Amino acid sequence: MKTTANTLFFASLLLLWSCADVETRKPFGENDGKAPGVVAFAGYTQTPGGAIVKFIAPPDEDLMYIRAKFVLDNGNPQESRASLYSDELSVEGFGNTEVKTLTFSAVDRYGNESEATTYDVVPGTPPCQVAYDSMSMTSTFGGAYVQTRNSNRKLLYIDVYTTDSVGEWYNAHTEYTAMSNIRFAVRGFANSLRRFRVVVRDMFDNSSQTYEAELTPLFEQQLDLTKFKAVILPTDLRMDAFGKIEDMFNGVNTWGERNFAHSADFLSFPQHFTFDMGVVANISRYVYWGRMNDYGATYIFDHGNMKTWEVWGSLNPDPNGGWNNWTKLMDCESIKPSGLPKGENTDEDMEYARKGEEFINPLDNVPVRYIRIKLLTTFSDQRLWHIQQLWFYGTVVNSE
Repeated sequence: MKTTANTLFFASLLLLWSCADVETRKPFGENDGKAPGVVAFAGYTQTPGGAIVKFIAPPDEDLMYIRAKFVLDNGNPQESRASLYSDELSVEGFGNTEVKTLTFSAVDRYGNESEATTYDVVPGTPPCQVAYDSMSMTSTFGGAYVQTRNSNRKLLYIDVYTTDSVGEWYNAHTEYTAMSNIRFAVRGFANSLRRFRVVVRDMFDNSSQTYEAELTPLFEQQLDLTKFKAVILPTDLRMDAFGKIEDMFNGVNTWGERNFAHSADFLSFPQHFTFDMGVVANISRYVYWGRMNDYGATYIFDHGNMKTWEVWGSLNPDPNGGWNNWTKLMDCESIKPSGLPKGENTDEDMEYARKGEEFINPLDNVPVRYIRIKLLTTFSDQRLWHIQQLWFYGTVVNSE
């Protein structure tokens, strides 16, 4: 009974203290009911599709933040805020470079809002317009090759349209990327004249003008990977510490598969290995998949995946492993879309690795049968090497 009485006594005290606290404690002191002073301005700097506005905040002690309200070109209202510790505020999402009116106010800790002031800015060129202005489209193997610039690394959606069998336009591909140097191909078309259109969109639903081109895709075919075989020459690095060279040509390019050719550790760069394609061909391009996800570990753009390398071709390799009779076909570099340090991967990085990196062979290169891959660096500078898949495309010259 004594224990119960003590418990009730302390519970009553706690309840009285809590009620008194609710009635007397006020966050940040008493609400003075006064709105903050107005926001003044000290200029602005253009940004792609927006601006960074410098302002002078009112000196009110209970100031909480500065707010800017504006309307995008598509009619959607937006607002941007800056804390009391900042003297600038960023706005973005405009689709042109016409004058925009921003409405500023200061808000205190109780929600009291100052008298509004307006400020006019001229936003910088929108990212989708920058991409349109720098765009080019050329014929490539099986389709069209698009190149453009996105120097501020804004997320863009690039829609490529072409016509069907009855002349109706349809969306053949949408490339979404934040890469600074955008390059991609749209393939799967016959070797005949075809019309293409390209429109660039951003995440605010702004769109560029329509880029148009009339191109004839170049003929190519995927080379028969079942004919690809290892050629172990005296100076070659063996790729059989795990798997073997032929595993690069077995068609298994899916995420999470423990399928790759892997070297043992080596002492220094460069290193190389050789294989026979089984046919003489003019190579148009190849697609490379590095080691990806394996038992929960993610190896993309890391570990022993290639960073820089060369591709060489030959019709009659030096049996002693030397470089006589070899012609350099390509200098290659694996580019991580986000540019982030190793171990930090965005969704775009992962999707880019999943679909493979494409490397295009110059049109004037000679036909070859044997390929030598010369590794210059890996992403981690580790002295080991692994590749999941290499798929080659081109035109067969001689299948004997």
